[in-house]
Parts: sequence; structure tokens; C-alpha cells
Amino acid sequence: MTGIPRWVMLLLAAALVLFGIAASLGWIRDPSLAKADYVGTIDVSSDDARLYRAVPFEWQVTSAAGTFKGNDTAHIRIDPSGERTVMCGWVLLDKAGASIRATRWLSEARLAVGDIKVTALFIAPVDKKPGDGLNAGCLRLDEGIKPAADSSLKIEGNPVRE
Repeated sequence: MTGIPRWVMLLLAAALVLFGIAASLGWIRDPSLAKADYVGTIDVSSDDARLYRAVPFEWQVTSAAGTFKGNDTAHIRIDPSGERTVMCGWVLLDKAGASIRATRWLSEARLAVGDIKVTALFIAPVDKKPGDGLNAGCLRLDEGIKPAADSSLKIEGNPVRE
């Protein structure tokens, strides 16, 4: 009985390497997510903070030390006034280790904006107050995706490993 030909093994290895490169470059995306790009951060003044909506969420993180659950609140703004819609957000690091776990969970969560979903990874963890150097993370949606500024917002996700 003969084994798998050497050329088949080399072909499989090459395909695996190409898949890894494509995934790392972002060529392979979750098809359920709207296409968007992280565009950086923006300073949030006290006046600007009133334009952000509080979006509560529950998170769960598992680690070798056990399972941790909690609640937190992200602050999110949708700005559809430009050529492309921009969304910005932050979560306050005010609960020590629990806040760090919440941001870990957010790194894999999804933000439902009306009937579309985007990655919640753009939501910046902050330790400052609006007007005191707070910088929100921002995401720009692809052209043609225009949720309303008052679209319903919900952060959802599965438990993640720490």
C-alpha cells in the first residue's frame, strides 16, 4: 500500500500557506459583516460626548483561572453625513481587570447597526473622560452602506478565551 504522493502534500502545504497570507492581509472576511475600515481615533470633547449613545453589553471570557462574566457600556456615535458613514466609540476602563476582559470580548464581538453588522473591534478602551483627552476609535463603512444616525445598536458575541 502506498502513501499520499509527495506532490499532493506539497500542494496542500502551499494552499495552507496561501490561505494564511490571505487571512492575515484581510482578503478573507466574515461575509456576514459589512465591509469597513478602521480609520483611527478622534478626540471627544464634552460637547461631542452628548452625540454618543450608551450601548450596554454583557461579556464572557474564559481562561485557565475560570470563567468571568460581566456587564459594561460602550458609547457609540454614527455619523452618516459624509460620503461614507463613520462610526466612533469607546468603553471606559473603570473596573480594573473586568474592564480589560470586556475589551478582550469586544475584540471578537459584533455591533448590530439596524440590519447590518460590523466588527466591534474599533471601540477604543479609554481611561479618560470626554474633554480630558478621550480618543474614540473610528470605523468607516464602505460606500453605499448608510445606516441612519438613530439606528438601533446592539453589541453581541460569544464567550472568548483570554
